[in-house]
Order: sequence, then C-alpha cells, then structure tokens
Amino acid sequence: MSNLQTEKSADTGLESPVDVNVDIHKQKCKDHTDENQSFYCEKHYVCICGRCVFSNHFSCLETVVDLNNVQHDEEHVNKSVSTLQVLDQEMDHIMAEIDENRQINDTCRSNYAKDINEFHEALVQQLKMLMLKAEKESENLHKQNTDVLDETALKCNEHKQVLRQQIHYLDELEHKKHYKHLFVALQGMEKNINSFKDKNVRFRHENHIYQYEFVRNFKIDKLIKEDQHIGKLKIECDGSEEVIEITEEKVAGVADKGMRDEKNEEKIPDEKENAKSYPLEHENFEGLQRDYGEKLERIKELEESIRKREEMHINKEIQFDEQLKCLKKKDTTISELEKSINAEKERCNSLKRVYEQKIKKLQEDLGKREITQQHELEKRINFEKRNATV
Repeated sequence: MSNLQTEKSADTGLESPVDVNVDIHKQKCKDHTDENQSFYCEKHYVCICGRCVFSNHFSCLETVVDLNNVQHDEEHVNKSVSTLQVLDQEMDHIMAEIDENRQINDTCRSNYAKDINEFHEALVQQLKMLMLKAEKESENLHKQNTDVLDETALKCNEHKQVLRQQIHYLDELEHKKHYKHLFVALQGMEKNINSFKDKNVRFRHENHIYQYEFVRNFKIDKLIKEDQHIGKLKIECDGSEEVIEITEEKVAGVADKGMRDEKNEEKIPDEKENAKSYPLEHENFEGLQRDYGEKLERIKELEESIRKREEMHINKEIQFDEQLKCLKKKDTTISELEKSINAEKERCNSLKRVYEQKIKKLQEDLGKREITQQHELEKRINFEKRNATV
C-alpha cells in the first residue's frame, strides 16, 4: 500500500495526491514524520525516507531510487500524456457507440415485437390449415365407409332375393308333390350350396368399416403445455460469430441482477453512515424478502410443472384404456362373428340332413313304386300268357 496521503474523487473514484504544490521528495514520510521521503522503491511502488530504506526496504536496495537525482524526462512525460489523450479520445468513441447502441436497442425491441406478431399469425394460419386437413381426412374416411356399406348392402339384398327364390321354389315343388322335380332341384341346390355359403362369409367380411376418432398431436400438445416460450432471444456477440440463445427467464434474471447490482452500487454508504443508521437493516430485510419471494415463485413453477406432468400421465392412461376397450370390443366382435359363422354352419348342416332325409325317402318311395310296377307288369305278362295258352 502506498505511503502517499491521497483522497478519493467523488466523480471518478480515482486516487490523486493531496498536495501538488510541494514536490514529493520534500514531503514528510508517513512512518518517520521528521524525515523527507526522498527515495522511491520500484519494487513496492512507494516513496520512502532514508530510515525506511534500512528498516523496511534493505532487501530492495537495488530497486531504490534517490529522488534527488531524478531528472526531468520530457519524452517520457509527453509519451504518457499522449497515451492518456488517446484513451480520452477512445472514451469519446465509446460514448458515441453507446448512443448508437441505444438506437440499436430500441430497434431490436420494435423488430422483436413485430417478429412475435408475424410468428403468431403464421402459427394461427398453420393451425387452421392443419385443422382443415384433419377435417378433410375425416370426410374422406366417412365417405369410404359409406360407399363400402352401400355396396355390401346392395349385394346382400340381391343374394337374399336369390335365396328366397330357392326356398319358395323348393316349398312349392314339395307342396305340389312333384317329388321327381324336387329331387332334381335338390341335386342342383347341393351343387350351389357351397357357393351360397361362400357369399354369406364374404359379405360378412365385407361388412367392415374403419372406426376412427380424433387423437391430438401430442408433440404440439406437449410443446404448448411444457414450453412456456413462443421463441428465444438470440444474442450475437460483438466481434465473433458466437450466438447465445437465452430464454425470457434468463433475461429477466440478468435484468434483475443488473438492477440489484446498480441498486447495491447506489446504496453503498460511507462506513461511518452505515454504522449510524437503520436503512442497512431495512435493505437486508428487503433482500431476504425478495429471496423468499423468488424461492416461493420457483416452488410454484415446480408445482405447476408437476401438475402438468400428472395431467399428461393421466391423459396417456385414458388413451391406453380407450385403446384397450377398442381391442376388447374388436375381440368381442370377432367372437360374435365366429359364433355366427358356427351357427350358420350348423343351420346349413341341419338343412342338409333334412334334405338328405327327404331325398332318401323319395328314393325309397321310388324304389317301392318301381317294385310294385314290376310286380304288376309280371302279373299282366303271366295273365296274357295264360290267355294265350287257353
């Protein structure tokens, strides 16, 4: 620490010698007030007296300079003054750049707000387009299902008419007791029965639609719920290509820190005034209250984040339950179809057995009639032979 008595400027904060009217080698030493500080220690950057040289700076004898032998170095002075003048001019440029940066800062704010509005409009238009696209997909799938159902219903009606005609035809032949005709018709039906069964099975399979429902785009939903920022600040570092992306919270944090630093610098009192007054305790209390408020706000943010995650998990569970219900419903539908197929198969087998019994009965009746006719024919032949003999 320098032995020079100095005072601090209220404007610049720089230290300068108090007495500039007396040359420094004629001023008294701080430690030895009866001695002039006629020496300078280059190692410790301090003015000292002869007694200081031997008491505190004996090991620095090689760097001790006798101020009485120092000569005026005009070139060194001019060089130092020139350097300070260059620094002063540089400060003028810096102040001009500050004014320019103020304008750039205002321009950034207006452009930032404009870009936010344009981005908002673009997002709205994009969402409208996505909504129209989703509605179009629903309309197309609904029309596809309707066309399949209409076509299948038309085929079923035509096939049903054919089956009813066959049933009516067989009933009519049996009612009129045209058993031979009925026999021929049954043989033809036996030939086509498998085709009828295949059509029933095919129509049952064609009676299928795509069930659909709207499922949210979880990426967009998650982005809106979790990311609370419409965009990010991009800070370009001067003199480099480095880009810093910073969120609003970080900007607010930096701004708060800057404001606190400015307030702290403004509120640094003199040591004597700090020891006297109450405002320091009040400032500490405000700081504690501010920290408590920040921590409380952070806790609220964490609670909100946890709540959103719980809602997301609940929505996923609901979605999984709905998918499980849909799978169970499809499984039930398949089981019902299998039961219907088995019942239809059993009914066809039952009809087949009935028709076989009828055919068998017809065949037996025909056999009996043929035997009766043969006996009558033999009797007639024998009778004619006896008449011929007589």
